[in-house]
Amino acid sequence: MRQVLLYDRTRIPPNWTELIQPGQYAVFLSDVQSSAPITSDGLPVRSASEYSCLLFDSLTDAESYCQETVKKVRRLKCEVFDSAGRANAPVAILVNPEFAHTLDTEASARRLVRWGFVAIVVSLPLFWYAWKNDAGVVWWPVFLGINAVFAGLRLIQWGHGLKEELRYRRKEAALRLQRNSVGKISDPHPSKTAKGGASSNGRCEQEAGESSDRA
Repeated sequence: MRQVLLYDRTRIPPNWTELIQPGQYAVFLSDVQSSAPITSDGLPVRSASEYSCLLFDSLTDAESYCQETVKKVRRLKCEVFDSAGRANAPVAILVNPEFAHTLDTEASARRLVRWGFVAIVVSLPLFWYAWKNDAGVVWWPVFLGINAVFAGLRLIQWGHGLKEELRYRRKEAALRLQRNSVGKISDPHPSKTAKGGASSNGRCEQEAGESSDRA
């Protein structure tokens, strides 16, 4: 684990995104309720110049650290990003089990989309009322209707964006499981392989010795 400031003008390079290498992961720590940046001890970050992240050489190391830390600091939220940084959605988000209900889910994404359509439907009778009663005089239904439409569109966009982020996390999790499975299958019995290699070397040495005796 390596702690680095997000920006340090005395460092070369100054931006943290130029420090992270492909295959590494960055962990950002924040308060689970306020989303304000905090340290691994749960202390608030006092200024932007002190805002930092943690770099890990593997996702396993990053997740293990987060799992242990959120147990010690209950209000801590760990967001894990790949080497692209915050350009992509977080690969994983870990919190204390007490706050697991605050994490985004498919159900919450569907609720956002559903409420977005409800807001748009609510705007229709408002527009109809304004049309029937001269919108030039009765202006407030038009005002409320337009705001309801924009609010509905924002909720729908938010819900679909959340769905995409959750799909991305599931995809990354599946790729990690696949890589781990391939790694285990590639060498299922390393001790037997080593033993076989040792036996083969022994037979070669024995044959070499017999050949020299016959010579």
